[in-house]
Amino acid sequence: MGSNRVLFCVIAWLFLASCAAWAASPAEWGPYGIGELREDIADVSRGREIDLLILYPLTTGAGEVPEAGYPLVLFNHGFMLWGGLYRSYGEQLASHGFVVALPSYAMSFAGISHTELAADARFAIDRCLALDIQTGSALFGLVDESEIGAAGHSLGGKLALLEAVTDERVRAIATLDPMDGGGPVADDPILYPSVAPERMPQIHVPLLFVGAELGGIAYFLIPCAPPADNYEQFYEAANSPAIEITQLGAGHGQYADPGAESMLAACAPGTVSDDGVRSSSAAYLTAFFLGHLGGDASALAWLDAQLLEDEAQSLVVVRRK
Repeated sequence: MGSNRVLFCVIAWLFLASCAAWAASPAEWGPYGIGELREDIADVSRGREIDLLILYPLTTGAGEVPEAGYPLVLFNHGFMLWGGLYRSYGEQLASHGFVVALPSYAMSFAGISHTELAADARFAIDRCLALDIQTGSALFGLVDESEIGAAGHSLGGKLALLEAVTDERVRAIATLDPMDGGGPVADDPILYPSVAPERMPQIHVPLLFVGAELGGIAYFLIPCAPPADNYEQFYEAANSPAIEITQLGAGHGQYADPGAESMLAACAPGTVSDDGVRSSSAAYLTAFFLGHLGGDASALAWLDAQLLEDEAQSLVVVRRK
């Protein structure tokens, strides 16, 4: 690391230490307790059903709900997985003052449409905003409809980007080893529209791509995140500002919480710990959304400093534009 980068890292850490508004590091549990809401929702017009888990902040004795409410983050799960497998990310974000929607979409190996799933993502956002104005709802008055982010793992990362192409409500996007592949049998531009490079120029919001170094390795027949369709392709086609973080030694399946091992057994295993991959990824996402949705400049300074430190320890490789 050059002397200028070391100096920047030190200054950033001193800034964080002296910032009176700072409640907790993005790598730590935030100041809020967590409430939980579960709903089975249906888009009757499309014949689609979604199981929706929503985690939201509970005010502490010293805090009140912001006048505009809390930012909303939609977190999309990977192929043939479900929302509850990313609960740890939802809890981390909710503890820092976010309403987090973790939908579970209907999927099958043969009958999946990425276009329909992106519409499901939009419908999940619609439902959260409807609950915000519904008297008696646990979310009544909690959601800031002007600060909405999208996130996701694998196919869920693609869905976050695909949905945002036509949804101007989405203000920031963070993905975990996103995959832009087509269908299980054949590519169909209607059912499986490609996002990178074709649609990335249409997205003009801050972007974060966290990628697994080993995601492109064929462990069982084909890679879980082929290099031609992986996070690097999204980053290359992205507008600025964008950050790409390659987690060295990480495998594609390490981003999901325990419980998905059988579904992700075909993915090349990582050489670093599952907990380390998840906790560092959750911290990156939390800092990113705190900065770009919550307006917290100190969180972005923390992210810059943390990435410099992680690069110095050969944990990640970072690119920016």
